[in-house]
Parts: sequence; structure tokens; C-alpha cells
Amino acid sequence: MGRTAARQFGASALTALRGPDPAARGGAALPGPAGRAAGPYGPCPDPAPPEALVTLSHLECVRCAARFPLADHPRGCPDCDTAGRNANLFCVYEESTPPTERLPYDTVPALGEGDTPLLRLPWLAGASVKNEAANPTGSHKDRFAAMAVAHAAASGYERVAISSSGNAGLALAAYAAAAGLRCTVAGYTRLPEPVRERIADLGADLRLFDTDAERVALIRESAARPDTLAVSNIAEPFVGCHPIGIEGYKRIAWEIAAQAAEEVRHVVVPTSRGDLAWGIHRGFAELRGTPPPRLHLVEPFPRLTAVLAGAPVGGHFPGDSGRLSSIAGHTTTVQAHRAVTLSGGSAVVVSSDTADDWYARLCGRGHVWERSSVTVFAAYERLRAQGTIGADEHTVLVATSHFFKGL
Repeated sequence: MGRTAARQFGASALTALRGPDPAARGGAALPGPAGRAAGPYGPCPDPAPPEALVTLSHLECVRCAARFPLADHPRGCPDCDTAGRNANLFCVYEESTPPTERLPYDTVPALGEGDTPLLRLPWLAGASVKNEAANPTGSHKDRFAAMAVAHAAASGYERVAISSSGNAGLALAAYAAAAGLRCTVAGYTRLPEPVRERIADLGADLRLFDTDAERVALIRESAARPDTLAVSNIAEPFVGCHPIGIEGYKRIAWEIAAQAAEEVRHVVVPTSRGDLAWGIHRGFAELRGTPPPRLHLVEPFPRLTAVLAGAPVGGHFPGDSGRLSSIAGHTTTVQAHRAVTLSGGSAVVVSSDTADDWYARLCGRGHVWERSSVTVFAAYERLRAQGTIGADEHTVLVATSHFFKGL
């Protein structure tokens, strides 16, 4: 929010978090995989009725484990920010809260997000594909946007703002429109025309810039207004997006657990700042029973790979993302590093040229995922070849977005 002190969650937000009458807040219940057979992790039920929900307890730093009361912290952990070592926060629930009820809001401005298919492809041995392109605006970002907009509406904000390479801006514009909120999107001048047009169609205020610094400046300016919630952070280097929104990604883990016919040992995820990976890791970690799978994060050039080899997590990493705009950027985050190290996973570099090859191969089989998404196929092939993933270890590849937006 750009203010010295974090804005505390308002009374309406805390009421929503405690879950009284959903009809009073509007919106639809989060979709859940009701009626499906249980996977090896057990069933993945719908969220409990509002009166059964338990409140969020607090926010916690992914780096230093400092605890903070419920408030919006647009620069991430205040303690780490003061020390000059940026890190995000994450949501912690009362211990008595059942794992699959650990969501900040039981109602969101739903457009049909979630419950995406888990595909078994006959030609892809040992792996399934979680098709996040089946979400309403065509990407996993809808899960984040639904939760972030629910929080903005419950907290009394009138506008949401985000810095985006495309998918997140489109998703936020859609969910803001559904909730009757205004939306500001700071994008790149190279943003594909289909994405520009759809964001404009949804009524958002789209501003285009050449650099990250210019985009962050606009979000910082927007966040300083009391009526605006910035859902992408304003710290540099970036720490990740708003922790309430990231909670929406946990349902991917829960859905995989319910959909998979066998134990999932590995999950391969495209990554930039690690929001998706951290959300999936948290979702699996909060389930009881079978140990969570190892997460493998795919990037266009060494960032997290360099950090795992000893480079500082807050460094600037040179490299060319090529056409992989959705996972571009020259920094990584503590939450990405923690998702890998806590799960026992790895980082995998897949170049834009390699992604182009896989894009053509997949199109030849009728699959229409964007290039950043298809990096998971190249990464899986490599991880199998080097023995990191065994032939008998079931793996889920997260295909994050379809190709119709020109990304």
C-alpha cells in the first residue's frame, strides 16, 4: 500500500475471514471436487459451511518466521524489509482448522475457476498434466485473482492494482469486474494485442511501460491511495504477490491429491517469482498422510538454479527469456527457494528455443498451451533422463495457460 504502517484487515474482512453469512457478502462458494473418489491423499471435500470455518491466526515470514497480525504488507515481511532482505509472508491458520478448509475466504466472486482436469496422455509415460488453461481467463492466475479480489472487496477497497506480464492482469481485470471493483494493470509495451484488448474489454485501466521499474512505480503510486489494494508487491527485488491471493493456489494441490489414481511423487511447475510453486507446496504440506511431492521449478535461465548453487537469493541474474514472457524476470524469491528446498525438489533451466520445439510438438498432438507452460514437458524429459525422476514415480506437470492470448 505504500504507507509506512501496514493497513490492518478491516472489520468486514475479518468478518469474512471468520465466515458468518456468505449471502451477506455475495459471491459463490469456492468450487470443490465433490463426489470424486478419494486419491492416495484422501478425499478433497468442499469447504466447510461458513459457521465451521476457523479464522486465520496470523501472517508469517517465509524467511525469518517472524509473526505479524493480519494486515496488508505490500513490501512483504516488515522485519526483513527493514534489514534489506526482502521476503514474502504467508497465511497461518488456527491449528484446529482441517487442512482442506485452510482458505482465507469461503466465498469469492467465482467465475468457474478451479477443478481443472488432470490429464493422462497416452504418449507421456509416467506423468499427468494439470490443465490450468481450463480456468475462465485461460490460466492458473484466476485462482489467485478470485481470492485477492474477495479480500479487496471484504476489506472495503474500491480498486485493485497489479504489475503483470499478461495472465495475472487479465485474471484480475475479470474478477474485479465480477466484484464491481475497479482495476489498474501495469503491463509491458510488448503485451500481446489479444491480452490488451481483453483487459480493456473488462473495464480495467491498462498502462504499458518498457521496464520493471516503471511498472513498480505505478503500482507503488496506486498502493499509496487508501482506496486501492496492490496485489503485486512494491518491494525491489520482488518478494511475490499478496499472500491472500497465493492461498488460492493451494487448491491445485488438493485437487491433484483427489484426482490422482496413484501417489504423486513429483510436481513440475513453470516459475518466475514462485507464487504458484509456494501455493502448491503449502497445499500439499498442509495435507495429512502421504509425504508431499518434490517440486521442480522451471525457469528460462539460471536464477533459482544459481541460488541453489550458492548465489544470494536477492541478486540480479542476467539472461534472456526469449518468448517465455510469463516466467521472465531477472530475480527470484525466498518463497521459490523454500518451495524447492522444503520439498526436496530442484530448479530446471529450459531455454526459449527448447520451449519452441516442445510447443510445435504439442501443437502437433492438438495441445494448445503457451510456451511458458510447455517448459514443464522439456523439464520432465530432462529430469527423467538424469534419473531425478524415476520411471515408476508418478509426476504431475502443471500446464499454466493456453496459447490463444499470444503469450
